[in-house]
Amino acid sequence: MNNLHSRYQLMIKAAIGLLLFSASFMVSAKALPLPENTIQSVAESLKTLLHDNQERIKTDKAYVYQLASNVVAPRMDFNKLSGLALGKHWRRATPEQKKEFMHQFQRLLVRTYATAFNEFGEWSLRFIPRRDAADAENVLVRSEILRPGAPPVSVKYRMHKKEGEWFAYDVVIEGISLVTNYRTTFAKEVRRNGMQGLIKRVTQLNNQRISTQG
Repeated sequence: MNNLHSRYQLMIKAAIGLLLFSASFMVSAKALPLPENTIQSVAESLKTLLHDNQERIKTDKAYVYQLASNVVAPRMDFNKLSGLALGKHWRRATPEQKKEFMHQFQRLLVRTYATAFNEFGEWSLRFIPRRDAADAENVLVRSEILRPGAPPVSVKYRMHKKEGEWFAYDVVIEGISLVTNYRTTFAKEVRRNGMQGLIKRVTQLNNQRISTQG
């Protein structure tokens, strides 16, 4: 499971780059289609919070996680994301197991985002026009992260509308799906140790990362 953290660190860094630096995008949030507007709004909130709390972030690494949790987590559908990541094992889990897994999975993803916050240089992004129907409620938001002297990084967000708002439920970095790759790792853990074993392992990983981040 430790390999899981290392394997997706680059993916999450790219996604965070999209969120943190999308505020530099030349088109205003109001001019963007609603799914892109959601990403843009999160980016602007994050940028403001990080700018206003620079001194505390330098000495309190856990505070970065708190900021990420407050801003990023509400715009992700962790129920759908958890179901996709676990596949048939999600359907077989008890309500209590689903609740605990979803909580720990959220901790895993958001903390991974948080640890990447301070590792970026100069970034910007551009959105690629979508070809979805105007009234589509399930879309793929395409974007590219632009870095000086480096090739663009392709970042795609799978998003859907729920209760009138847009939520992300998967991130695809350079063709690699967050959901698909976690599904493979989680399935192996469930086969070895059962659903409770998976929850215990993810919990342990989260707690280890808290202790190393301070």
